[in-house]
Amino acid sequence: MDRYAILVDAGYFFAAGAQAIAGKQVPRRDISITSQAELIEDLAQRARDQTRIENLLRVYWYDALSGPRPSIDQAALAHLPGVKLRLGTLNTAGEQKGVDSLIVTDLIELARNRAITDAVIISGDEDLRIAFQIAQSYGAKAHILAVGDHTKNVSPTLQMEADSLATLDANWLGKYLAITQQHVVHQQARTASAKPVSAVTNKAGVGAPAANQASDIDLTAFNVAVDLCKPLSPDEVTALQSHLSSNVTVPPE
Repeated sequence: MDRYAILVDAGYFFAAGAQAIAGKQVPRRDISITSQAELIEDLAQRARDQTRIENLLRVYWYDALSGPRPSIDQAALAHLPGVKLRLGTLNTAGEQKGVDSLIVTDLIELARNRAITDAVIISGDEDLRIAFQIAQSYGAKAHILAVGDHTKNVSPTLQMEADSLATLDANWLGKYLAITQQHVVHQQARTASAKPVSAVTNKAGVGAPAANQASDIDLTAFNVAVDLCKPLSPDEVTALQSHLSSNVTVPPE
């Protein structure tokens, strides 16, 4: 039976996606996914169109831990049906370590075990070229689904090895990637204390502390928190609520 898998290099996906949308490099902390479920569903459709195969094995999402536990986006993706989260690490310079080796290992093993006939890889790294060749030697096809301008962010030799190449353009990416302008958020935080607390409730439905039960610093902190949450999508709010239900720390992103 013909069957495909999708292998996503998240570092490449976010960096190239932000470049395509904003026309410049954007720090990873300023990029988020608006809807994890819709993103995965649409990626599967794009892969079906590219391979002309209906059956999806699963989506493999390769990323790096930026802290002691997965981020909100990573945790949300890991809980989706048919998605396998694979995590490497970040070094002190913020570079991913171990991610490419995870992609190489999975691609070769899936092909060797005849688990798939086709692999759709969202990456542009030259280091994957040998993995493409080995997977193809087992009879599997290796396709590239590039993000943005493939002439700038996909290795030319990797393109030569691929069985096909398609792209995700800025319009498609803009539906699923949100870029937060940090200076706007900081400005909101600076002005938060000037807003009347009685007129504000946060997205989780929690009202402001009663004036007779909270200090001025509590009320100011509440206002700042509300304004910082305003750019969040409903999915991000839900994920944040889930995180805070079992953690006392605020996620870095």
